[in-house]
Amino acid sequence: MNNPYATLPDNWTSSSSKRGLQLIKYAQRVLDVLKKGFSVQFASDQAVQYVESGEGVRLRFLSGGTSGQPEFVEHNHGTLQSAVGGLASRIGDQAMNSICCLPLWHVGGWMQLERAWSTGGKVYFCDYRDLENPKVAAKVSGNLISLVPAQLHELMKSPTAITALSEARGIFVGGAGMNSHLVDVSRSLNLPVCPCYGSSETAGMITLLESSSFLVGINGVGPCLPHAEVRLSEKNQQVLIKSSSLCIRRGKRTFATNEWLQTPDFGKIDPSGNLIIEGRLDRLINTGGEKVDPTRIETILHSTGLIENCLVYGVSDQKWGQRVVACITPADVNLKYLKQEVKKKLLGPMMPKEWIKTDKIPMSEMGKPNYTLE
Repeated sequence: MNNPYATLPDNWTSSSSKRGLQLIKYAQRVLDVLKKGFSVQFASDQAVQYVESGEGVRLRFLSGGTSGQPEFVEHNHGTLQSAVGGLASRIGDQAMNSICCLPLWHVGGWMQLERAWSTGGKVYFCDYRDLENPKVAAKVSGNLISLVPAQLHELMKSPTAITALSEARGIFVGGAGMNSHLVDVSRSLNLPVCPCYGSSETAGMITLLESSSFLVGINGVGPCLPHAEVRLSEKNQQVLIKSSSLCIRRGKRTFATNEWLQTPDFGKIDPSGNLIIEGRLDRLINTGGEKVDPTRIETILHSTGLIENCLVYGVSDQKWGQRVVACITPADVNLKYLKQEVKKKLLGPMMPKEWIKTDKIPMSEMGKPNYTLE
């Protein structure tokens, strides 16, 4: 597979709207190359859009974001560069060379271009599964790579990919939480995993747990990067974010400078400032009049060591309002034994009423668990 490096325009340091237009044209050339079948697939209706106005160039990214409904999230040069600067201040401002396995229509993919443009780095484009190919895997050494947990989970099955990832400068893992099994295996393999937290609205990560902390057993997604702040609501410990990288607009809503963004996540902050995400409010299952956190159920299922992966969600039910469904891998798991192992921990409404055995957890195009399965 021929996976081209992206070369940078000579005047990438310019901050004018002309620069923005040049970068868009450059990215479009990248997309044209990729659409010819070299690596990542892109849908024509999901391309990054740009708008040039008196306030300069703005980029629009299609995202499900915090609401779960697809909308365009709009950023400008300032918000994107703020995110780059925040990360650079934490990991060092040397050239950020990346292996890009995420689609460019998503902020997670696009920010790898922004980091390269700003630091004189390079980007190597491939599908994450290409890392099982020794020729592609050899490109990872010394470079950054961004993955979602589902991608990392799949790559754990390939000795070639494991060797490559162990030589990365850092593996940014975000987009969803890492389950306990994935955390344990990553540490046992000494992979330089850097759990992080952010969203399309914040132009990517606003927290980062460095691999040195991850590998000695610290859990969570790390303390805030310098360009962001996080606090928790008193009512339900909901995560609130304030960041100079906050988007200009989402759908019809505009954001003001220094505005706090309310996320669907809840968690806690330890004494060192490390953010620990414990679940999502929009995933809570209302079954029989009680609210059940599927994240807790998934944690208990993983703790048995009998499954590879799982996804717990609720579906409409005439009797219960919603019934708890557990989708588990692999398909040949001993379900009777699994139920016996968890029956003392999954009490009352927490015990799934439906079990689905499969070899593959349903995922979105971004590699995130598909929580909307009805």
